[in-house]
Formats: sequence, structure tokens, C-alpha cells
Amino acid sequence: MDVIALLLILFLVLWLQMHILCKFAFSRLEYRCEFSVSEAHEGDTIMLVETVYNGKLLPVPWLRVDIHTSRWLEFAGTCSVIAQENRHVTSSFVLRSYQKITRKWKLKCLKRGVFRTENVTLVSGDLLNFCNVSTAVPVNVTLTVFPQIVDLEELFVPASLQQSDRVVNRWIIDDPFLVAGVRDYAAGDPFNRIHWPATAKSGSLMVRKNEFTSQQNLTVILNMQSNYYELFDTINKPMAELGIKVAATLFDRALRKGTPVRFMTNGCVEPDAKQPIVTGEAADRDHITSLLRILAGLRMKTVKDFRVLLEDVWQDISNSEVVIITAYLTVEISRMADRIASEGNNVSIVLLDTVYEKGSGPKHADMYVLSDSMRKEAGKLA
Repeated sequence: MDVIALLLILFLVLWLQMHILCKFAFSRLEYRCEFSVSEAHEGDTIMLVETVYNGKLLPVPWLRVDIHTSRWLEFAGTCSVIAQENRHVTSSFVLRSYQKITRKWKLKCLKRGVFRTENVTLVSGDLLNFCNVSTAVPVNVTLTVFPQIVDLEELFVPASLQQSDRVVNRWIIDDPFLVAGVRDYAAGDPFNRIHWPATAKSGSLMVRKNEFTSQQNLTVILNMQSNYYELFDTINKPMAELGIKVAATLFDRALRKGTPVRFMTNGCVEPDAKQPIVTGEAADRDHITSLLRILAGLRMKTVKDFRVLLEDVWQDISNSEVVIITAYLTVEISRMADRIASEGNNVSIVLLDTVYEKGSGPKHADMYVLSDSMRKEAGKLA
């Protein structure tokens, strides 16, 4: 009889703790998570901060938090499960009465994008895990990751330079592509401008010398089609990502030089968009940041053929340094580039791949192609 009584008491205790802990697990329990910053650049390391507060006398013997986020946010020091584009991370807590715990995760931003975490799942239960309960908690946190800034001089080389390029003595915009020659290294010059072949030949440090154009603003036109026959979805995504990085680098340089800039693309940020993106022109930080946000949110799809986009916008471009970023070159694209140049604009075509249509070389626009030595590195960057 004593054994039966003890078993009944034990069963009652287990049932009571199971009933009480499961029933009140989430009572007066607060959970919050947020990124340390709302915007970052590709490759940056940031923090995800979790805060849990148990505002009741009853302790929480264990609490599991299931966080679902993008696979392109890498959590340091923890194991995570990756499924397609999603990453599943588990965080565990033990909470005493009225205890608050703050935990920080290091995150590395592996890729540009707009990453949203709308809900997390809280799971708790009794001491022996005979039962468990779960609930979804809205957190609604968003992280915008801007594209990586790349070294354009190392990635691209001129395919041809027109003899008609005008060089003036006043500064308007530092042309990121046109290299006029080399000069002696001076204190403060960035190391990425060192011209190593000239340095080896002269025996002293030499840097690239950039000329300045007479253009007063910058217009960046990005083609999200990776080949001529694409209809909607971008097929060669790494190539499109490289083009986005080139555009981001041009925006970054425009900001540092105070150059007014506008952006045009046949891509979109909304899944149901019907019109291409054509922005206004400005030089302030808010405008450049808005352009970087567009690049961060660009989807791998197009809403208009690139040739048609050029035909629609060329008359609106004047007195501008125009950079056309495209993965392929056709006769029509070259013809439109020459037409834009004939309106008094200085036009450069940045070709991301080696896809040429026969006879498609521009007559009045400069062309820059990915250097052979950097082609493999560009694949890594994309």
C-alpha cells in the first residue's frame, strides 16, 4: 500500500508540474529580437540581439526559440539547418523568476537583399518534457543588405578608347574607367590605385592617373537580362549580381564626389511590377541610399526588354556621364548607346560577359570588358 501511495503521489506531482508549467509557460513572458543595424553592406558582420523576460514568479525550466531567417545571414558559433533559401536557428534559455536574458548573435551578411523575419516560434514545457506547448511571436524585423563595393579598375579594362574624348582642367566627376596614365605615388593615395607593372618597370611606386570629364551628372543604366533571349526571369544570376555590384560601386563613388546621379533598370523590386525603374536625379546621401536600397531589393526578373528601355529613355538624358551595364551586346544596344552619345553625353558600356553580336561595336561610346585575369575572381564576387 505504501508503494502504491508513493506512486500516486509521484504521479500527482508530475501531473501538477506538467499542468502548471505548460499552462503558464508563456504567461507574462516577453520576447524581442532585433538587428543591431537596419542596413549593412554585403560582407559586413552585425549582431542579432535576443531579449527574453520572464515577468512572473513561476520559473520557465526551458525555452526554445526557433528563428527562421535567410540562408544568406550566417550565424557564427552555432549549428543551423539550411533548406533552399531559408536558415533555421535554435536558441535555448532557462529562466528564473523575473529574470531577463539578453543574447547576441554574430551574423555575417553573405549576400545583398532585403531579409525579413516576421515571426519566431517559442516552445516550452514541463521539467521532464512530458508535454510541450508552442506559440508564434511576431517580431517583424527587417535587414537591408547593400551590394558589395568592388574595384572597377581591377575588374574591367578598356576595349577601345575614342579619340574624341575631351579632357578638361576643371573637376566635375572622376571617371572610374578612363585611365590617362601613371604618376609617382603620393602620400594618401589608396593602395588599390598602385600600377604594379609600371612600379616594377620604374623601380618606384606608381599609381594610375585618372582624367576628369566635363559631364555634370551620372546616369547608370542596368540591364537585368543575362542574355538576349530572356523573357522574364534572369537565367545567369551570378552575372546579374556582378552588374548590381558595379552599379553600387558607381553610386558609392558618386556620393563621395558629390555627383548628381540617376538610375534606370529594366528590373523590379516588387514581384507584380509592370514598369521599369527610372529614378530622379540628386547627389545627397539620402538619394544615394535610396538607390542602394533599390539594388538590394532587385529581383532576378525583368519587366521590359533592355533595347525598348533604352529607346524609351534616351531623349531624357542630357549633359550626363552615362554608364550602361549589360551582360551582352547587340547591334541595337550599340546603336542606342551611340544615339545617347550623339546628344552630347559621354557614354561607356560595361560588358559583364563576352557575348557580342556580330558588328555590334559602338562607334561613339567607350566599351569596357572584364579582364581575363579577373574573370575567375568576378565569379567569386558574384
